[in-house]
Amino acid sequence: MAAPVVIVGAGPAGLACAGRLAAHGVETVVIDDNRQPGGQYFRQLPGTFRVAASAPLARDQARAEALIAALDSKLVTYWPETTVWAGPDKSALAYAGPRGSGRMAARAIVVAAGAYDRPLPFHGWTLPGVITAGGCLNLIKGQGMIPGGRIGLVGNGPLLLVVAYTLLRAGARVVMIAEAARLARLLRALPALASAPNLLWKGMTYREAIRRARVPLLHGHVAVAAEGGQRIESVTVAPVAADGTPRSGGRRRFELDTLVTGYGLAPSNELTRLLGCRHVFAPQEGGWVPVRDDDFATSVPGVYAIGDCAGIGGAEIALLEGAALADRLASRPTGSIRARLRRYDLFRRALSAAYATAGPLWPADAETIVCRCEELTLSGLQEAASASPPDLSAFKSMTRVGMGRCQGRNCLHSAAYILAAAHGLKPGALELPRSRAPARPVPIADLMEETLGPAREPDTVDRIFQS
Repeated sequence: MAAPVVIVGAGPAGLACAGRLAAHGVETVVIDDNRQPGGQYFRQLPGTFRVAASAPLARDQARAEALIAALDSKLVTYWPETTVWAGPDKSALAYAGPRGSGRMAARAIVVAAGAYDRPLPFHGWTLPGVITAGGCLNLIKGQGMIPGGRIGLVGNGPLLLVVAYTLLRAGARVVMIAEAARLARLLRALPALASAPNLLWKGMTYREAIRRARVPLLHGHVAVAAEGGQRIESVTVAPVAADGTPRSGGRRRFELDTLVTGYGLAPSNELTRLLGCRHVFAPQEGGWVPVRDDDFATSVPGVYAIGDCAGIGGAEIALLEGAALADRLASRPTGSIRARLRRYDLFRRALSAAYATAGPLWPADAETIVCRCEELTLSGLQEAASASPPDLSAFKSMTRVGMGRCQGRNCLHSAAYILAAAHGLKPGALELPRSRAPARPVPIADLMEETLGPAREPDTVDRIFQS
């Protein structure tokens, strides 16, 4: 099959791009691996659910429905529950899903794959009852459910406040919040944050709701231990030292039944890596991001990246980038949208600076599991890092870190810091491991129609092991 434009992802960026392209008379194909459109921010309840307009969690539903309506256009072909798992060449994508598997060629490929939670390992973070901020929001938005019992939140970044506010509005019992950022740094950022007054007002609304609920909010604290038997029973937090490590004194323990951790998001860059796009390490944008020009084009001709997969910026930036790219692809002027984007980008940079810490937060102890899939501990990875060259591909081969089902989504960021620290480097000095298909797990049954290529010799030995 072929299409003028193929958009991967039906979240804010992808929907905004598809809707505006349709308004310009351009045909698009939107492919998304979720059952319903909306992405994480506009995640929809199952179709059998009914939500009253006055429901406390339905504030953005009208805007979501307006965006999703673009999929009804005759110029938009929408494929839900379909995974883009490879890029067989620079102008085609391999997909698999209810329609079987196949190839989709396009003059323009738009990657709007969003982001995922970036965990921070600490003692007990794998206990039942410890969930990520994104997972908690998906539970509420996608199922209309809240975690039970006493809920604590630990992390760093604005998403933590969003989750706390959402839980409180849903009637949950929030008993504590520990935020790594210092209050003084957040207050100093207020003038710069005024570049997007609507987002600043939202943030102030969240904090006011937390104050009214009398939830203890500890600034400059990080989780150091979650404890319990069959599931979490308590969490201990400690003040953050100047180098990002937890202090030994001033620790506090809270009894709870659920712990929500939110230490930031990481761009979903699997597909842009598979397509061969060049990436750079940008900690203020969540990690490794594709290099883009002013028109959102990556280093690969015909491939574009928008939204959080190109750098964590939130729903408003994603919506504007989707609209601006649509105007660019349709050869329409983009001046007014770009002016708004610049204001939101100032807000994003100010917010990243406000939540920045002097060093990488690292509360894990020696026996903390860093790679859950392969059950690799901090001490084991540190020992291997000392013997490994400063190359993530070599480190991955030596330890199997990032080789499990998550393919590094949960551990690659931590592994990079461990390896870089062992060689006195910063993570940005390391190259990403070579990307392999599938970009996302795909059921074998969905690939039964794939044609096997001719037999060939194994790949040559990696350059890092050649003498």
